Amino acid sequence: MTTLKWLGSLVLAATVLPALFAESRCPGNVVSLPFRLVNGYQILVPVSINHSGPYDFLLDTGTETTIVGPSLAGELHLNAIGAARVSGAAFHGSAFSAQLEQVEIGPHSLVNRNALVYELLNLRSVDGHIRGILGEDFLANFDLLIDYSHKLLCLDDSTAMRAAIKGTHILLLTSMQEGGDTSTSNLLIVAAHLSGESGSSRLILDSGSSIPYLYNTSQRLPQVGAQKSFGGASLIGSGADGDRQVFLALPPQKVRIGTIELPQVTFLTLAYARKDPAATKFDGLLTMNLFRYVFICQAEHFAVLEAK
Repeated sequence: MTTLKWLGSLVLAATVLPALFAESRCPGNVVSLPFRLVNGYQILVPVSINHSGPYDFLLDTGTETTIVGPSLAGELHLNAIGAARVSGAAFHGSAFSAQLEQVEIGPHSLVNRNALVYELLNLRSVDGHIRGILGEDFLANFDLLIDYSHKLLCLDDSTAMRAAIKGTHILLLTSMQEGGDTSTSNLLIVAAHLSGESGSSRLILDSGSSIPYLYNTSQRLPQVGAQKSFGGASLIGSGADGDRQVFLALPPQKVRIGTIELPQVTFLTLAYARKDPAATKFDGLLTMNLFRYVFICQAEHFAVLEAK
């Protein structure tokens, strides 16, 4: 069977938190899982696969399905059970699916999980120890807190953390709510209002990307007009497949998500405009490192965000 999965990773080469996060521990006495940051934004966590490891995995809320690199798949003797097509910002590629007996991080484990085997060339260039990506198919089973200030990951399969966290609840959208299919229902999508557009944009809260990214900007940001006319800087970057692409920096936008305002966010877009089918489900990516912390309540489909 062939499946299509979204990969969010996109790479371009000190205020105090509220009292709730004043200590280096998770709310509600949830077990604290320290993480390591590379590149200042990419979260690496130790993950055990099939009772082996732990291995360094990128924690990526912008990727639908957990991914194992081919070298680790070989070490674990994983067998292909189907073909898959993967896509993301500025790339498309082929992979195969495999079944994992167990995926484990800290005290949390899930059994009999499907994963993709795919070569993550851009991540290997960032840190040669990265062996895969822990995606939303795993993370969606828990309430999630990413505390960038203390480099803590909190996963909770009870309601303890949910009861301890205060703040405005921001609705998480799903493709089902938007009338689409369920292929991206695990992704964390919020409605965001950009200063240059009349409506709202559906943006993925993405812990794996280094830059905010927008699709089909000439259609959705009229003030930009033809992409070559606004004098935006051009940059070289890559998607998860490692292929280099030319991006343009759009004029800075004020972004409002619920009551949260981000005053100057510079989005990138592909330098050579083309209509991307992903934009029927969402309009772009918003990097999580724009926030001090992000709490996701999976059961009730809301987020609590604290801007830097």
